[in-house]
Amino acid sequence: MDNDTTLFCKNHKSHFIIVQIYVGDIIFGATNESLCENFLKLMQDEFKMSMMGELKFFLGL
Repeated sequence: MDNDTTLFCKNHKSHFIIVQIYVGDIIFGATNESLCENFLKLMQDEFKMSMMGELKFFLGL
């Protein structure tokens, strides 16, 4: 099986965050809300970006 070079996972203590990047879109989620908040701040400090809200549905192609 090939590796997915657009999917990133990071463990932090007993929690983890998953980040999926595709073209100009980023989807991320974590088992701990503070990991999501920290990731969002890190990205917004570095890049111009907007949040479209919580993901309700994802059609993987």
